[in-house]
Amino acid sequence: MGGIIFRQNTDKAIKRFAAMGLDTDEYIGQFGQKGFMLDCELGNISKPEFCREFAQACGKPAISHDETLHCWLGFIDDVPADRLETLERLRKDYTLGLASNTNPFVLEFMDSPAISEYGKPISAYFDHMFCSCYMHLYKPSEEFFRYIIDTGGLKADETLFIDDSKANLEGAAKLGIHTLHIPSNQNWIPILSDWLKSHKLPDPLG
Repeated sequence: MGGIIFRQNTDKAIKRFAAMGLDTDEYIGQFGQKGFMLDCELGNISKPEFCREFAQACGKPAISHDETLHCWLGFIDDVPADRLETLERLRKDYTLGLASNTNPFVLEFMDSPAISEYGKPISAYFDHMFCSCYMHLYKPSEEFFRYIIDTGGLKADETLFIDDSKANLEGAAKLGIHTLHIPSNQNWIPILSDWLKSHKLPDPLG
């Protein structure tokens, strides 16, 4: 989701986590998390368990759910309305799936009506939601992409995966999935439109 669906601000998130006392170099990466933060994104620990481990890592007796949510939501600057509108247009011709390394705190916001003026959660824009914290799998592993193909009933050579991480794209490509790299936070709508045209596919964006 980050960098493609919502505009991502990793620096803001790092500042929020650091302000709580976390050693962010140890736990936060540009394209993925580490330690107990990775456990959260893999669905290996619950929200309360994460809050307890977060507090322990910060040397605090406790950190609340709301304080933790505030830190995680630092990653999200906004969800551009034109991206949501584009997803609705694409669904007229294509099956859409969200494939994301994410966690229950980010989803608490993203899968709520609060993400935009349209009052619809992110799941309303997709046919499938492939989220690492529910799958217990993480991009760019082969198992992650194989799960998507098998569970979604998809054909790899008829599937396009869009991402801002080249490592994730390489993982998908190993299974024969088409890939399209979008630099993080860049407007991907015209890039995707050009890709569809170049492959002589229906382009509801043009």
